[in-house]
Amino acid sequence: MKPGTVLLIRFPFANLESAKKRPALLLAIHTITPRTKIVTLAMITSKVDTLHCPGDVQLKDWQKANLLHPSLVRLAKIATVDAELIERQLGKLSVNDLKTTKKAFRSLFGFWLEK
Repeated sequence: MKPGTVLLIRFPFANLESAKKRPALLLAIHTITPRTKIVTLAMITSKVDTLHCPGDVQLKDWQKANLLHPSLVRLAKIATVDAELIERQLGKLSVNDLKTTKKAFRSLFGFWLEK
């Protein structure tokens, strides 16, 4: 697994009271101890016609990522969870979708990098 991988996971809701099994984009994986890893993920949703958030990226090659429906990456919804919560790997973003997502990520979070 590496960044750009699409995973199936129980993604937490913002209120942390519940979660929904859904695809998510792996942004980073960190080893805390030899037995403990955490992953940072961005939500993927098939609700492409709903209200759009800053950082939403429409996936042009959603089928190549093994997603069932047209989807978008929602960079405004990021979670860091224990890697043990990953159910399985679905696929990976195409080169073009990964490039577009990275550009949107820089646009959304680039202020953290300003000098």
